Amino acid sequence: MKLTWLGHSAVHIEADGRSILIDPFLSGNPRAPEGWAKGLKTLEAIVLTHGHSDHVGDTAELAKRFGATLFAQFELCAWLGAQGVEKTQPMNTGGTVEEAGIRYSMVPAFHSSAMLEDAKPVTMGDPAGFVIRTRDHAIYHAGDTCLFSDMALIDRLYAPKIGFLPCGDRFTMGPEHAAIACNEFLHLDLVVPIHWGTFDLLHGDPKVLRDRVSRGRVHIATPGDAFEP
Repeated sequence: MKLTWLGHSAVHIEADGRSILIDPFLSGNPRAPEGWAKGLKTLEAIVLTHGHSDHVGDTAELAKRFGATLFAQFELCAWLGAQGVEKTQPMNTGGTVEEAGIRYSMVPAFHSSAMLEDAKPVTMGDPAGFVIRTRDHAIYHAGDTCLFSDMALIDRLYAPKIGFLPCGDRFTMGPEHAAIACNEFLHLDLVVPIHWGTFDLLHGDPKVLRDRVSRGRVHIATPGDAFEP
């Protein structure tokens, strides 16, 4: 398996012969590797944690270009379906959908989820995280969230060993709270900080997270550089 952080919350997973993109905010993302999507050869699945523009990003264009299946909240699937995304797997919190041997489980997150249309917010359902289980790995992408104690239940139900956790603060948990998630609620072997440094408002420092984590290894990824767990 290969993992690539693409800046902000965008993550590319290559596993079991599948190409999966989570929250593909690439165009307009100052941390995204320039031209990365142009070199993408295949894409079977797109996973969206919630309906904010800095997470939905290039979903419609990429889904139509590759014929990828979209895994997201019901409302978000409907909204993108109206934009021409044909293959969708609408879900809600607590549900699991399996495709080609990979299981996508939607788990809770505490945030908001809406898009602006004519300066008015349109709901995109509830925000979420995902646990993606391949043949050999369980990967937890927390989405945009604060710290919450039921992360321990996510750990109990799905036993993820790889975690992509936000630490930028202001709109999500900061590094101190992300470290509590790792030390008290999750049993991750590998922790990758996300949702930091994209914009000046995201001031949380992933090095603080790394220094405070007492179990598991923290990998501060470079956008565009693939790594193995």
